[in-house]
Amino acid sequence: MRRHSLWACLLLLIGIACGDDDTPPSDGGTTPERDGGDGGDHDGGVEVDGGVEVDDGGALVDGGSDAGTEPPRPVFVYVGLTSGDLVVHALEGDTLVERSRTRTGNFPSFLAPSADGRFLYVVHEGASEVAALAVTPGTGEVSVIDRESTGGGPTHVETDGRFVFTANYGGGNVSVFPLAPDGTLSPASATLASGSQTHQVVVDRDRDHLYVPSKGEDLVAQYALGAGGPTPMDPPTVDTRRNSGPRHLALDPSQTHAYVIHENDRTVTVHDVNGDGTLGDSRQRIDTLPGGAPASGSTAEILVHPNGRFVYGSNRGHDSVVVFRIEGDATLALVEHESTRGNHPRSMTLTPDGTRLIVANLNSNDVQVFAVDEVTGALEHRTTLAASGGPFFVGAFAIAAE
Repeated sequence: MRRHSLWACLLLLIGIACGDDDTPPSDGGTTPERDGGDGGDHDGGVEVDGGVEVDDGGALVDGGSDAGTEPPRPVFVYVGLTSGDLVVHALEGDTLVERSRTRTGNFPSFLAPSADGRFLYVVHEGASEVAALAVTPGTGEVSVIDRESTGGGPTHVETDGRFVFTANYGGGNVSVFPLAPDGTLSPASATLASGSQTHQVVVDRDRDHLYVPSKGEDLVAQYALGAGGPTPMDPPTVDTRRNSGPRHLALDPSQTHAYVIHENDRTVTVHDVNGDGTLGDSRQRIDTLPGGAPASGSTAEILVHPNGRFVYGSNRGHDSVVVFRIEGDATLALVEHESTRGNHPRSMTLTPDGTRLIVANLNSNDVQVFAVDEVTGALEHRTTLAASGGPFFVGAFAIAAE
């Protein structure tokens, strides 16, 4: 793996890279650059496509992966605010309805659920920590049960059920935290030198591999997962185009292809996933901006639809979602660009059934709900939620039922 540049080391000394929206606020406050988004009874659900149900009041309920083996799991939308609040919403039809809010810590910037939906793990970028949250079954409300230091301004979190992994942007590394059966964390057992401006950690569906985009070194680090934690694969990294800034990666449902969104050059690349889990070199690069648009701004999030037919990427500056169709050879073809109806779409999520895409616009303090056409992938705007602070993260999760 390439060594960190002197510049990256200097950035580490001053805390975090300037000019990126992942700069944490000082403890106890928000940054001037970020303007300050946000359960119930689910009996009697009616099944809709994708194994997700809607309760009597219109709230989403996930039917579960094994029909008949567990009760339907309610879906809640979590919005992390720069104020430190984590706000829980039910999605009733197309409307986000606040159910609870909890001050979990300084600047909740990303969340990841446990497989059973009983715990959430959140990185607090402003405090350089990861926190374990217990989820109240049926309501989605959370309470903090543990905290551990990550170091280096964490921007992303993921779990394979044995460990929690945090991507530490300022530290240029990944922290590995062993998990206990009660959802709590042990102090970090390992730190992986994954590359400067490490931006994301992605665990594949079978929990066999970990992928880590490094924006500062233009690579994706790749690890095999086992009972002892991650170990580098051969090769340990896949290089991307110089100064492209790989930010986030999404796997398709078949786990045979990966799509990487590049923050600096505003492109998406397509990679095969080899039989051993390693990524192949890019075999397509496609722009996220429409032809003729100014070459400015940056990308943020990338998502693959649960049906494996569409890819969505967010453009900050252009303030749009680009929609791609996945062709038979896994390459991408443009469908449309849809305005996010706000400023700086940093985070977005798809509901588990794939019928709604939800976008958090950081600088305009709003969360937007779009309906997804499951035939074409196109988006149709439905509702706007005025957030009470800067919405830095939005995620839709199926949590444990009563």
